[in-house]
Amino acid sequence: MKKVAYEDIYEFNFLSDVSYAPDGKHALFIKQNACKEKNGYKSYIWLLDTESGETKPLTFGGEERSAKWLDNETIMFTSPRGGKGKGVKTDYFKLSLTGGEAEPFFSIPEKAVSAEPLSCGKFLLNIVKHCEGKEEKADDEAMDGRDLYVFDEIYFWFNGQGIRNKLRNSLVIFDTATGKYKQISKQYTNVSAAAVSPDKKKILFCGTTYTDVSTREGALFLYDVASGRTKTIVKQDKYGVGSPIFMGNDKAFFTLNPMEFSGQNPYYCKLDIASGEYAMLPYCDAEVGGAVGTDCNLGGGAVKKFYEGKLYMTRAVWGNSHLVAMDETGACETVCDTEGSINCFDIYGGKVLMAAMRGLDLIEIYSLDLATGEEKRLTTFNKEYMDTHSVLPHEYFTFKDRDGVELDGYVIKPLGYKSGKKYPGILEMHGGPKGIFGGVFHHEMQILANMGYFVFFTNPRGSDGRGSDFAAITGKLGKEDFNDFMDFTDEVIKRYPDLDEKRIGICGGSYGGFMCNWMIGHTDRFAAAASQRSISNYLTKSLCTDIGFNHNMAQLDTDPWHDFETVWDTSPLKNGHLAKTPTLFIQSDEDYRCWMSDALQMFSALKMNGVDSKVVLFHGENHELSRSGKPENRITRLTEICQWFEKYVK
Repeated sequence: MKKVAYEDIYEFNFLSDVSYAPDGKHALFIKQNACKEKNGYKSYIWLLDTESGETKPLTFGGEERSAKWLDNETIMFTSPRGGKGKGVKTDYFKLSLTGGEAEPFFSIPEKAVSAEPLSCGKFLLNIVKHCEGKEEKADDEAMDGRDLYVFDEIYFWFNGQGIRNKLRNSLVIFDTATGKYKQISKQYTNVSAAAVSPDKKKILFCGTTYTDVSTREGALFLYDVASGRTKTIVKQDKYGVGSPIFMGNDKAFFTLNPMEFSGQNPYYCKLDIASGEYAMLPYCDAEVGGAVGTDCNLGGGAVKKFYEGKLYMTRAVWGNSHLVAMDETGACETVCDTEGSINCFDIYGGKVLMAAMRGLDLIEIYSLDLATGEEKRLTTFNKEYMDTHSVLPHEYFTFKDRDGVELDGYVIKPLGYKSGKKYPGILEMHGGPKGIFGGVFHHEMQILANMGYFVFFTNPRGSDGRGSDFAAITGKLGKEDFNDFMDFTDEVIKRYPDLDEKRIGICGGSYGGFMCNWMIGHTDRFAAAASQRSISNYLTKSLCTDIGFNHNMAQLDTDPWHDFETVWDTSPLKNGHLAKTPTLFIQSDEDYRCWMSDALQMFSALKMNGVDSKVVLFHGENHELSRSGKPENRITRLTEICQWFEKYVK
């Protein structure tokens, strides 16, 4: 068996975006692969015959995405094969399953986020549009975005999207016959989600309208296609609004979040389309669309679907992602509780198709029979890799922390483990904090275990999958979660005496990076730390990042002017001068979620106090480096982490 290695990313197949044809006889999905030559990813559209189970590629260019069914035998997709040209544009192509080459369908001079067919050659597009228009200038004049950036609102940048000043995700109805579009969302509204009714007559969408400062609160709108009129269903005053989806033509579903504290789960609501009235359903205390954290998932897809009177959705439950069904009264039942993660799905004829991770397998396409509960794996894209590499199993247990709270624990023993021999270990910490780790394949963890480390992780208080009360960590960052990680480490040492307690490293990104920074300032028990895309100073985190001024201040339940002590007390940088742990900082210069200033501040504090530390700053990468960054940068990141631990832990 081959050891799991850095370069294995080139052997992985990433599957996503599963969707049935209208008649259910076929389904589409996207397959992506890391490409060494382009230092990027190739994307292909594949076809699944749902009767025979056979699969075949439909496209071969390597740049085809956003596949959508037009009818039972025709699909549309985006691709840059039409040429780049001048300025931003999105080109759509259509392809017949009966044969022939893809042909140009339509093009729009904007970046399109999504497209939904309406009728009579019209489409609902969500496009990225300058809400005030851009002034035309000569090539030798200073231009915004080329020679300078102008910021006059917040947020002014957004992770993965770049500079966002005066840009809005806008809903438009595009007419393929004329090549023109009509905007249906307001000028300053940033649309976060939209849904089209089955009869194509209504559009339900939500978003936030702002001119200077974006807010956490949003609104819900209902647009009538025939009359062109928009009705406001939920005003933008006190709720976060999301997850709109029609339940037939006369009813719809959406979520409302009072946002009373960070990590709160939303209320589910049912909307009567004719009257515009809605009612909150019994509280389910769960988010729509929960998945398990991994560095081996690439692409998107649907996480909710209305089918035969029930709304199906994925939901995080402890360290897994389950499929649940909710009826119109709000009553929920678990449809599939197989251990692992369901990343996206679709339903037709009583059969669920899903891109999922099961056991230790990398992602594959599975079917689930709703009548019998039988689940079958339909593809084997990653089987050869799994059969030829030493992928190591997780051992699972639960325990109680010092406060009597039950937590889960996962341990991967080192490759070639022998009882009685001492081994080093790595405590991994997930992001969020409202995220989860589970028993699915995680490349970074498997590499470390293959290198001879115990790898262990838990889902501390603040994590998803166990309700709002468990996720509520406002005012408790660095307190309850810190105790949970320390208690978990003690528990693992007790259960696994071959783990050398003097040789344990810590590793985490985003919130996990915050915890790395926090822990090195509050304990000396760890031999080394690898802090990634981290938070060290809540003053700069709150005022320099895309979600800082709303989400992070809400986490603290204050701001720097009303309670600076809380802001500073929650900042790992406050104890930076006490840290003695050798620490590696992994950071990206276009990470606008956790900006590089925080990593650099913590690094400087350690250096000034004689602690060995190092910054590896990736140019052109963002917060998603470990999950969707350039393949060579992902490999370099893993190499730097492992070399740091080899130096200080092993």
